[in-house]
Amino acid sequence: MADGNQQDTFLGLAPEDEQFAKNLVAKLALSSLSMPLTVTRTLIQLGHEPFPLSTGKTLVFAGRNAYFLPNAFSYMKQLAETRGYLTLWTGLDSCIVSLGVQAIASHRTQKYIDEYYPNIGGPKLNADKEEDELTDAESFRRVLRAGFRDSVIRVVAVTAARPFTVCFIRQIAQIIGNETKYTTCAQALGVIGKQEGPGGLFGGLAPQILGELIVIWGVHLITHGIQRAILRTEMGDTKQKDETKVKAAKDVHKFIHTAVPFLVNSFGYPYSVVSSVMAVAGSGLAVSFLPYSPAFTNWHGAWDYLRPTGLKRGSRLFLREQVGAVTVGTDQQLYASNSYFA
Repeated sequence: MADGNQQDTFLGLAPEDEQFAKNLVAKLALSSLSMPLTVTRTLIQLGHEPFPLSTGKTLVFAGRNAYFLPNAFSYMKQLAETRGYLTLWTGLDSCIVSLGVQAIASHRTQKYIDEYYPNIGGPKLNADKEEDELTDAESFRRVLRAGFRDSVIRVVAVTAARPFTVCFIRQIAQIIGNETKYTTCAQALGVIGKQEGPGGLFGGLAPQILGELIVIWGVHLITHGIQRAILRTEMGDTKQKDETKVKAAKDVHKFIHTAVPFLVNSFGYPYSVVSSVMAVAGSGLAVSFLPYSPAFTNWHGAWDYLRPTGLKRGSRLFLREQVGAVTVGTDQQLYASNSYFA
């Protein structure tokens, strides 16, 4: 009995908060291990392509001939070889703080609105019914409620973490110009706050929020539509459902919940690229000046600048076709030319 009580009060947290803390530690550990890929993708989003192009087919063994940027893992390897392996963990402190703040803000906001604002998005109706027991109207109301609540939670979380996300992106952006303006998360916060104020600390927040909302609502509405269509098909079958059919239906629903977010994320990704670019705007880093990039007064300008070829920067790990300009380097190899010419 004593052991049970001790387990219940582990870390002095309620069981729900204790489980959250364990999940958060695991998430941060996994994020730390995947930092090299995160650093690589952020540099690509900022347009940093310093390594030679290769040639190949657009469909590996078929299709037209094209120039290709190095895949993410080749990029990572060359970056480590030219700049040192520790470069792959640039900004780790800011990344951990940003992810931690997002997770804690999400958890606390959800508990808060559940307790004090349970009717945000509409009252919680038919909570005891399964999806196949609801009418189309009841199911749609459930989706709207979940979408509104998820939106509130996500907006609060990304807003709270944005200053740390900006620090993280700027620490990585320094690699491009071999700069040392931002050394740690705390130091970066102080420098940005002193030099730029809230505008710098929350740079790129608007496109990040917009991208998050597109993903949230896209996932909810598309998943809802597919599930209701499947249920109509199932209800149209007058034969009694056996265990095999029930299991198959559950597998289909699991696949939907996995595949739909993957597909919808591609529509929100361009806003992530714009958000990263705006995070370094006004920073004074080399990447925020010509010839790397023009000066942006708002994120709409960045969107227009990136629209021709840049909105999908980093969206692929492999087969990264170079669709923009190409230049010949001093070593007579071909390189991507992302320089801006006024």
